[in-house]
Amino acid sequence: MAPETTATLFCIPHAGGSAAHYTQLRSFLPDTLRLRPLELPGRGRRHNEPLHTSMSTLCNDLLDAIRPEAEAAPYAIFGHSMGGLLAFLCAMRAAERNMPLPRRLFLSATATPESPRFMPDITGLPCAQPSFEELSPEQLWEHVVEMGGIPQCVASSDEFRSYLMPVLHADFTAVTSWKPQGTIKPIPVPITVFLGEEDFLTKEKAAEWQSLTTVDFSLHLFPGNHFYLQENWAGLADCITQRLGQR
Repeated sequence: MAPETTATLFCIPHAGGSAAHYTQLRSFLPDTLRLRPLELPGRGRRHNEPLHTSMSTLCNDLLDAIRPEAEAAPYAIFGHSMGGLLAFLCAMRAAERNMPLPRRLFLSATATPESPRFMPDITGLPCAQPSFEELSPEQLWEHVVEMGGIPQCVASSDEFRSYLMPVLHADFTAVTSWKPQGTIKPIPVPITVFLGEEDFLTKEKAAEWQSLTTVDFSLHLFPGNHFYLQENWAGLADCITQRLGQR
């Protein structure tokens, strides 16, 4: 398939993550696909801005960054874990505001908003575990490290931990306090879901995203856990490129 005009791929990070997480993806994408990692407030180059604890506020912030390019050229959105939920909410809100819709959503390691196990699937906490509000900072840190998002050599740094804990707390507060307003209707945007074979989110739960699109749906599995993408950038880029017809 011949490549179309240059498109933009916006990438939204996971809870506690930053735009820098997607640095490695850039080298595997073709010139026809422009990578735009989005930075959330309170981290990375926006570390001096206040953290947000509301998914609605985070979504508005992201749409402000997306809108100028979305109105000028085709675009798609990739989001991992919390970022996947934000990607879907951005597409919903874009439709409500009559903005151009993304050509496709790429949702990575995230459960649907209406999933009965919404909170456990996003945080990685087993159902029998206490709620997020009941976790001590030490328990929260242990769960995040166990999920694989922080290398052990970095996790042992007290300086890094003191920097990241407020970010994690704000993000987890936003995710676990968010509730859908009424029944969520399917959107006319194709959805591709990516999932690690050893993730706590099951293939069956991930497949529930199919009910939230009125058009094309696909599900791709990769070796690895919740942070499978760290070892699969090339495979991810290949799937994304094929789905967007940007070869």
